[in-house]
Formats: sequence, C-alpha cells, structure tokens
Amino acid sequence: MNSEIKKLAEEVLSGSDLERDSIDNLASLSKDCHYDLLYWANRIREKYFGNKVRLCSIVPGRLGGCNQDCKFCSQSASYKTAIDKTIMLSDEEIMLAAEKAYRSGVPNFGIVYSGRTVTEKELCRLEKLIPEIKSKYSLGICASLGIINNSQAKRLAAAGAGRYNHNLETSRRHFADVVTTHDYQARVETIKVAMRAGMGVCAGGIFGIGETDDDRIDMALDLRELGVDVIPMNFLHPIEGTPLENTPKLPPKEILRIIAMYRFILPKAHLKIAGGRVLNLRDMQSWMFYAGATALLSGDYLTTAGRSVKEDTQMVEDLGLRVECE
Repeated sequence: MNSEIKKLAEEVLSGSDLERDSIDNLASLSKDCHYDLLYWANRIREKYFGNKVRLCSIVPGRLGGCNQDCKFCSQSASYKTAIDKTIMLSDEEIMLAAEKAYRSGVPNFGIVYSGRTVTEKELCRLEKLIPEIKSKYSLGICASLGIINNSQAKRLAAAGAGRYNHNLETSRRHFADVVTTHDYQARVETIKVAMRAGMGVCAGGIFGIGETDDDRIDMALDLRELGVDVIPMNFLHPIEGTPLENTPKLPPKEILRIIAMYRFILPKAHLKIAGGRVLNLRDMQSWMFYAGATALLSGDYLTTAGRSVKEDTQMVEDLGLRVECE
C-alpha cells in the first residue's frame, strides 16, 4: 500500500483539510495507485457517513429553449438537438412526478427549470406548488431555477424549498471555454444568495468536458470554501448537435478516481453521482460507493435516461448500505 496516500488519508480521517500541494501530490500518486486511493476514500466515506446513502429524483418544470450556451447541454437553443422547442410541464404533471418519487421511497425531489432564470409568473407558480407537494408527500424540495437574486431566494425558502441547486460546472479558469452567456462569478453569487436565504445548496459540476486535474481540484476547493454540503457529480453524456458531441467518454476507472479525489478534498460533503453515470460507469456503477460516493440522482435525468429507483435501491441494499429517510 502506498504510504504517502495512507498518510494523506489519515490527515483527512483526523479531521484536517488537505492543502493544495498535498492534493496535487495525491492526484499524481492516484494515477499509479488507483486501488489504494479507492480504499482510503471508502474509509473516509465510512467515517463521516457510515452506511447511509441519500437519494433524490428530479422533474423538469421547463425543458429546452434555454437562452444560455453551455456546450454540453442539449437544452440550449443555440444548438440543433432533439430538443427543438420549450416544453412546460403542467402542475398536474409535476404533482404526478412528486407522487411517483414518494411512492418509490425517494425522500428528496427537485424541480428544474431551463434558462438563465425564472419569470415572476413561474416563481409565483412554484410558491403555490412547493407547499402543496410538501403537504401531500412530505418530500424535501430542491429548486434549480438558474441565477436568482436575494428576493427570489427568500421567497423560495419561505415557500418551503429546503435546497437550491446551482452547479459551478467546472473551474473558474475553464468556465469561459464552456459557457459564454454568463460568467463563473454569477454562479458563485447565486450559491451565496441561496445560503443567505437559509437554503442548503447542491452545487457541483460536470466532468469530461476538456478540463484538467487542476480544473477539477480548483472547483472542489471553491466548493469547499463556499461550504457546499451536497456535490452533484455529472459525467459528460455527449449529445448529438452540441459542440461536445464527439468528445470521448471518460473511462470508468477515471470516473472512480475523480470521485475518490473529491472524497479526500470534501470528506464531510455528500457526493451525489448524477448525470452520465449509467452510460459511463456501466457495470462498475456499484464501485462509486467504494470510491466515496454517498448520494444518487435516481430515475431519469432531464434529457437522458437513468435507472429506476427500484434498481438503485436494490444496488444500495445489496452493498449493505441503506437509503436515508430524509
């Protein structure tokens, strides 16, 4: 077993945060000591989370027609993809999705809107829908509505949204290579706004979009500094018509290395494996927990198919883990 990785793991297990030079060293060592990295990532997961796994499902309130140009996203109106128009789900469709999550045993439910932000009309709609969902199904509600201001965040929190999702996507340095219609700082400020309103924050990013190890580490450190406690980790599912359609997919072992690195850097944050896990991890999906994952986005994603909650729950149980009730 690699003694340097062991020493770094023991620092994390003792409650210390790794400094940048130690993280860089870990990234270098992990390329040749893959299973040592995973072993210690699993030990860190067990210390801070035991055998608990967090599950959530999402529904698109508004799908497609997005006025932003994120190069990985099929919802952008800038690209010619299979999503060629804006689709708005009705209140009834969103309530049915919430009921499905509830009956499947998923305690957390996210409502996601495409676009830079939401309109006043859409926000008013959510102020009525969120309390209804909570009252009827007792689900934890997460909203993902793009860039919001202080007033909007306070209204969402008052309506009962316990969390806000707003991913950084990648590092500050790499961001402009992926998105040009808004900047990285706007995302950072939205995270701060949601926190000030009293909501928890889900913020992470997408991997396999041309970033380097340095970019991955930079984003992790920004998330650590912000105090984000749930980190969605998405892995590129190349979509025809987007600028990244021909980007090679990340190998499963590289994905596991990324997850494990994040577990070392963010030992007390939930690492939620989300978009692209079925396509990219394939038969190695269960290994994500050994690499340090503690949460799953279960069911279908916004524009691609995922796995059923039943399949994911069975996987969790087969590994001797258990789904958190909330």
